[in-house]
Amino acid sequence: MGSREGLSLRERALEALEKSTKTLEVAFGLLKQGNQAEADRLRDEARKQRTISTLLMAEANREETNPKIVSSQHYTHISKSSQVRG
Repeated sequence: MGSREGLSLRERALEALEKSTKTLEVAFGLLKQGNQAEADRLRDEARKQRTISTLLMAEANREETNPKIVSSQHYTHISKSSQVRG
């Protein structure tokens, strides 16, 4: 890839994906315990993290093909403001 910006975006995308996976694991445990409402809430949060991951990876791919037209400020804000608490 060669672009530090692209590499940083990919790292953040992976972090969001890992958060999503961990959140889904917790949601599954809560569902097994019968806590449907909290499991649903966590599932929705995991979906948000997955969306963030997808957007960051798409931006990294755009950075790779044309680094002059990409600005990651929007996704940086989304990623930092949507962190999973657990």
